[in-house]
Amino acid sequence: MHLEEFNRIYQNELTPKQKKVLDLFLKGETDEQIAAQIDATHRSTTSHHLRNISRKFGSPPETEPDYRCKLVELFANYKPESVTLKALEKCDRALPKFRFPEGPEPLNSSFYLDRPTAEADSYAAILESDCLIRIKAPKQMGKTSLLKRILDRGEQHNYQTTYLNLSLFDRELLASKEQFLRSFAACIRGRLPAAPSLGEWDADTPIMVNCTAYFQQLLRGLEEPLVLALDEVDRLFEYPEIYQNFFPMLRHWHENANESETWAKLRLIVAHSTEDYGKLDLNQSPFNIGLPIRLDDFDLEKVRTLVMRHAIDSQVAEPLYQLIGGHPYLLRFALYHLARNRMPIQKLLKEATTDLGIYAQHLQRHLDILQSHRELGAFFSEITASQEPVKFEQKTKIIYQLESLGLIEIAGGALAPRYRLYREYFRDRLS
Repeated sequence: MHLEEFNRIYQNELTPKQKKVLDLFLKGETDEQIAAQIDATHRSTTSHHLRNISRKFGSPPETEPDYRCKLVELFANYKPESVTLKALEKCDRALPKFRFPEGPEPLNSSFYLDRPTAEADSYAAILESDCLIRIKAPKQMGKTSLLKRILDRGEQHNYQTTYLNLSLFDRELLASKEQFLRSFAACIRGRLPAAPSLGEWDADTPIMVNCTAYFQQLLRGLEEPLVLALDEVDRLFEYPEIYQNFFPMLRHWHENANESETWAKLRLIVAHSTEDYGKLDLNQSPFNIGLPIRLDDFDLEKVRTLVMRHAIDSQVAEPLYQLIGGHPYLLRFALYHLARNRMPIQKLLKEATTDLGIYAQHLQRHLDILQSHRELGAFFSEITASQEPVKFEQKTKIIYQLESLGLIEIAGGALAPRYRLYREYFRDRLS
């Protein structure tokens, strides 16, 4: 079930009495307490209401514990503020499944927080024939999780979908534009069972023309649109020969949608971490057209929601927010340890900015990058040492790199460490 359907049922199909019963049930009240508050004469009335409510959200399981747990699970996922820890504890099955936080959040994850505007705009865009979505955010901010959900929405409309992470291309495949484009086409073909054979490409024809002709043939063979999601396209910015050909080709495909029914079947999504496009002419690229989606930190209310979904005391939300803001991955990592009772919040906060804390590996990885690129490290050292934001006149390559790593925040022509975690950890080590 998707959020829109859940909201429709909750708002339009439940009676006022059913909503009252449900509210009391999710607060952990007993059947007798609920029956008394709705002026019922017997506790079985509560079970009767809960079974009917469960039916409205889908056919209830046969046994009573099952449909009760189903309701708790459903509301813990879509309306977590309404579910108390007391209600969760009554149904062990409804307690969150604490998967180690790495990679994108699964589609059914209780720990994925909606970004309503980004999702609504993206879901609407892929229904348009001239769709091009650009998702920009530093690493580990949820780009891939959103990509997967856009693809899932496309599949609900019976679209063909395919996802390709360009960071997985080996260096030998990036040796030349010919090798890269042939490999790119082969990867897409391997993900689409109905795709035509690559065959032999004409050696006397420019490689971009060959690649374009292949994709045109592929689209002609599809009855429904194709959603093509390209993740980590920053990988190509290190290879001018490739990106100066590949990105103009993508733009050409997108612009053809206005004139060709075949190309109108293509919906493009590109995800990247930086706006440092090297020597790429933006007017010959996909980076200044289409729908821009920027993924920012969660606000404090979202952090509180995520804390509740981990069935943790809500008081941990504010100190975590002060340390790591609303960074999705850093929050999930801390809450994973707290939910698994790995350590108390006081110990986690005290050790977080040291090499003994839970973020040691994350911080060390950034430190290795900063120390191996001296100019980058020296500039960030200046930012962490300053008590006031550091002014700048225009963005430079160094600023773009720090922004891509997620180490700085930019506001009003000034730079500051993005989180207290980064200021305190890197200040001593880089000085």
